[in-house]
Amino acid sequence: MNLITTTTFLLLFSISYSQITISEDQKNKKPSRTNLNKNKSKKTFKDINSNFYISMNTSSSFRDLKTNEAFLLIPLNERVNETPLFTNSYTLGVNGHIFNGLGWDGAISFMQNGEQYLFSDTDTLFSYKTKYSYFSMPIRIYYNFDFTKRIGLKLGAGVIPSLFINYKQDQNWETSGGSLETNLIQTDVGFNSAIFNLNTYLYFTYRLSQEFGFFIGPEYRYQLSNSYQTTADYKHYARAFGVTFGFCKRLNN
Repeated sequence: MNLITTTTFLLLFSISYSQITISEDQKNKKPSRTNLNKNKSKKTFKDINSNFYISMNTSSSFRDLKTNEAFLLIPLNERVNETPLFTNSYTLGVNGHIFNGLGWDGAISFMQNGEQYLFSDTDTLFSYKTKYSYFSMPIRIYYNFDFTKRIGLKLGAGVIPSLFINYKQDQNWETSGGSLETNLIQTDVGFNSAIFNLNTYLYFTYRLSQEFGFFIGPEYRYQLSNSYQTTADYKHYARAFGVTFGFCKRLNN
């Protein structure tokens, strides 16, 4: 009986020891180099999810100008003859990935709108260029269409809240004696302190490397808020259509 018990005990101990040894071997076993290589993530251009960018926009800027019927019914007079003015805006921003091709875009910007006027006759010349300057904070959503790992299109839209900086008008005229005179008007009185714009763009994008890229394309701004205060003679809503170009640099590794 003791012999049977001892034999059974030794058999069970041998089986248990074998299982422990096998388990320890499996635990300590290192994965093969092939598996390690499979688990390694391959970096591609599409892994670049967050970018810092700097851009410049050149736009033909104009306005929708209306008589302020809630205050005084003053006609537009010669202001109906104003024409669009080319203005420049500058932006620093960051964009990031949400999912798939969808992303977000936040920035700060120095933005300008404007218009101009020219009257010329045989013995008379008068002209002016008007600019409205703003500190802006574009907030936009975009979608990337990737054609290759380097080339794509970016379609974006959003809002641009803006704080008024100043109004500047450069005037030029010719005197009866034939000499040219100039005058500069600058003020921050009589304007709304904050305005809102709708914004949309379509950029062609090209990735130069894993770190750098550039973009270029049309952009449109549509001002929702009146530029002037409620007691002004007119209501002024800027419109701007132009081209934006810039460079971006990857932020994340």
